[in-house]
Parts: sequence; structure tokens; C-alpha cells
Amino acid sequence: MITRSDDGTEQRRIRKALQHWHCQPDGAVLRGGMSVVVPVRRSDERLMLKLLPSDAAVREALALSLFPRSASVVCLDHHADLGALLLERLTPESLVGADIDRSITIQADLARRLAVPAPPVPGDAVRIERLAADGWRRHLDDLHRARPSMLPNRVIDFAREVVAEFSEDRTTSLTHGDLHSHNVHRDRAGNWRALDPAPRIGTIAYESHTVIVERVRFGELIAGGERELRRRLTLFGEVAGVSPDAAARLCQARAVSSALYEAQQGHEALAAELAWMAEALTG
Repeated sequence: MITRSDDGTEQRRIRKALQHWHCQPDGAVLRGGMSVVVPVRRSDERLMLKLLPSDAAVREALALSLFPRSASVVCLDHHADLGALLLERLTPESLVGADIDRSITIQADLARRLAVPAPPVPGDAVRIERLAADGWRRHLDDLHRARPSMLPNRVIDFAREVVAEFSEDRTTSLTHGDLHSHNVHRDRAGNWRALDPAPRIGTIAYESHTVIVERVRFGELIAGGERELRRRLTLFGEVAGVSPDAAARLCQARAVSSALYEAQQGHEALAAELAWMAEALTG
């Protein structure tokens, strides 16, 4: 992860990447959880230079090379030693704040279109069923031990059942992995495309939790109740081309893990909202 203590290294990486691709800075530096993005120009091209930890850069470059260009940002080049990507520049307009049904429909359609055959070497992306079998159940148990009374046992047991089923999933599609509304932007022709993938191999249904959980809208979702929650999941499933039941079950298990994790981090309000979702989707 790039932090302020790495400023000198970061600046050197930016400088070397600019020289390598013959680009000039063209705007303020943008920072994400693991990335630094610099708007740049190369002749008359408006592009984006993105720095990531090297492993993440390799995975993202691979995913973008496999995703259809009509559904994702285009990676023009990748510099492995610098952990740098040269990307086309989409517009600043994202799906944040869009009508909820429109947003879910666009995200679910992108999830379906982005699901492509996985690369031949499994290590190039996180294989979801291995995550579930080797890590998710253990992580869930660790979180539950830290907050044993936060959720009823039936909710925890249901999540464990889902994780066990998920560990047997043999879907071989490469998926985006982080398809929230901030990661969907219009291109200059007005089409919606995805950026910032966290590529995984497995079922599209795994995307359901990310799509449905819009944190600034959680209050609105809770006000709508379980019926509204399931309606949104059904819409996602129908558009994405996956079983709404599978989407709901995976959303439940991810909500359980997220609720326990957020509680451990001291984010009690968010944890309570996620706990409501987990209970609403149990059974």
C-alpha cells in the first residue's frame, strides 16, 4: 500500500513512468486505498497513469487485457517493474447517486459482460473457491470469536453453510470483483464502463453484495425493509444472469463477515446496518 512515508519512492515511480511513456502531468494526483492516479497527456491523448503494488498491477493489467473494451477501461500498457498502468481516461461522471434501479441494472449488466473465461494460470487472479475454502470460513470464525454475541447463531450457521457451498463452486469466469458505483464511469461516447477491478475467478453472484451495499443509501434500504432488499437482489440476478437465490445467499454471507469486521474496527453504526442485512437474508 502506498502511504505518505513512501512519497519519495512514489515520486520517483511517477517520474520514471512519465518518462517511459513520454507523458506530461495533466491534473491533480488522485489517491485510492492502494493506488495513486495521475491524469496525463501524451500528444493529444488524455490518459491516466496508475501506480499500484506490483502484484495488484499485474492482476489488474491481466484482467483489463481480457475484459471486453466495451465494458471496461482500456489498459494501453503495463510496466511491471514500476507497478504502473497507462489507462485511457474516462469521464469523471460515475454512477454515484444514480436512481437505484438504474444503477443496479447497469452494474449487473456490466457484471454479466465482464465475466469472461479465466486466464490459464489460476495464480494470476484470486480463485474465489480457494478463498472460500481456505480463508473465508477461518476468517469468519475468527471474527465471530471476537464478537460472539453480535449475531444470532442461526445467522452465523447460515453464513457458514453458504461458505461451505461456495467452496465447491467451480465457475471458471474471471469477474471484476469490486463493481461498486464509484467504479463505473461514462466514457466520452456516453457508455458506462468499469474501472479499478479486483479480479477474481468464480460466480458473478459474488458481486451482488458490492452492488447492493451502497453505504450512503443504507438508511434508505433499511427503510424499505426486507422486501426491498430482496427486490434489489432479484433485479441484480435477473440482469446479471445468475440465480437471485444464489445472489441473496452470497450477499448474506458477505454481510455477516462485513458486520463482524466493521464491529471489530469500531464502526458500530455500519456494523449494525450490515447485521440487519445479514438477518434479513437468513433462511
